[in-house]
Amino acid sequence: MDKSRKISLVLIGLAWPAVGMGFMALHFGYLPSGLNLIAEVLGLFIAGVLSGLLYFGIRNIFKTKLSLVLVNVGYLLFAPISIMTALIAPGLGEEIGSPLTFVLISPIMIVLYAMAAMAAGLGMTSSLAIAAQILSGRPQQPTGNIQEAVSISE
Repeated sequence: MDKSRKISLVLIGLAWPAVGMGFMALHFGYLPSGLNLIAEVLGLFIAGVLSGLLYFGIRNIFKTKLSLVLVNVGYLLFAPISIMTALIAPGLGEEIGSPLTFVLISPIMIVLYAMAAMAAGLGMTSSLAIAAQILSGRPQQPTGNIQEAVSISE
């Protein structure tokens, strides 16, 4: 993996907690504090890095311009959905018991919820990208009247 790819993964990883916490602050009017904040930021960072790996892995498969555009659009459409889905996950585990258990389980739940949404989204758009790549590889039908001369030599 080259240096620019690693920097991109770290930037994607850092963007997910920023977007997630910004959404939570704007939409709900509060941010978690203490261990909850640490757990959510850590989970969103890990989910962001994993989503970047998934994105770059899928992107390396396709070569046509239309296929790459479809994969890019799929990531841009489903990243916010994945972040919002990940923000639901910690609330489901709040009744686990001790705060330490919550901090350990919460990032795992965030990653699982986010990756399920991201994989579904990239799966849908990648199937369109596969179709675009297959169609671009087909030979073009001739347009116009083409007459072929066939000579049979004996």
